[in-house]
Amino acid sequence: LEDCALQIYRYHSGAQADFGTYLDLESTLAEQADELEGFTDQRKNTLILRTQLTVRVHAIIEKLLNSTGRELRRALFSLKQIFQDDKDLVHEFVNNDGLDCLIKVGTEADQNYQNYILRALGQVMLYVDGMEGVIRHNATVQWLYSLLGSKGRLVVKTALKLLLVFVEYTESNTAQLIKAVNTVDSRRGLHPWVNIMSLLSEKDGADSELLIYTMTLVNKVVSAIPDQDTFYDVTDALEELGMDTITQRHMNKQGADLDLLTQFQIYESALRHEDGDDSSAISLVESLRRVPRMKSEGQPRKSKRHDVGQKMTKPTSVPGLPSAPETPAEAFRRRRQQQREY
Repeated sequence: LEDCALQIYRYHSGAQADFGTYLDLESTLAEQADELEGFTDQRKNTLILRTQLTVRVHAIIEKLLNSTGRELRRALFSLKQIFQDDKDLVHEFVNNDGLDCLIKVGTEADQNYQNYILRALGQVMLYVDGMEGVIRHNATVQWLYSLLGSKGRLVVKTALKLLLVFVEYTESNTAQLIKAVNTVDSRRGLHPWVNIMSLLSEKDGADSELLIYTMTLVNKVVSAIPDQDTFYDVTDALEELGMDTITQRHMNKQGADLDLLTQFQIYESALRHEDGDDSSAISLVESLRRVPRMKSEGQPRKSKRHDVGQKMTKPTSVPGLPSAPETPAEAFRRRRQQQREY
């Protein structure tokens, strides 16, 4: 009996039912009246005798680590439903090396198995306990970022969605993602954010939805950074990998997705805003960060794009010189206005 537990199983309207809380076997039912409130109102409500959570978690982990072939496929396929049926299991899973298990299996698995793992991980992240477990476990974020370099389109798209969920949960998660990116890419001897830029460069013919997710993630990260040094570290890394060139290519591309162009416009506006360009057009961009960032220590920093622009743009006060070239954001606004007129 030491491995057993009692769990409340409640029926709702119709045939709907779900697993409830676990009862404390060392306390009386009277002492747990709050957990049992309304239990006798429905005759079908049941107390289920089942294996304790920690025992079940260890059994799940052991099965995942020691199974192969169809048996592993069935175990991974059912994992999402297991977490969905019993939220208390998620807490025990993340606190008993469950995330390490998923990463180990996922690193060695093919794309189909990785998709099953990502589905299960997405279910884990829906719960507060699960998300908090992922926040404490940077290796999970590192694995999600590394999957952006996968050849499987569905794997990449799902990993992007989970990273978006992660950074949208709280702004402080952005620091965890930046840490994960730097760890993964430095370990491989590559430039930070190379997986992101590979997607944006469409080396594998990325579709519009994938590109929108990618730029949305970039903008979420950039917006949440609380200090200028980190802001410019991230954006300089992106610029060194050709963000300006990629932006202009998409802005000048016929039939480009307007939602994607909007994301590029937001990125460029964030750069110009942080560089001190507070023109009315930029200030109207709703998604720009309104809370001032902590200033850089020492000499004030500017973006690489600003530095290049300072060197290349001729002074507009000198008569007879041609006007400055149209920026990608200005080109985008012009094209959008033309589309509205037609």
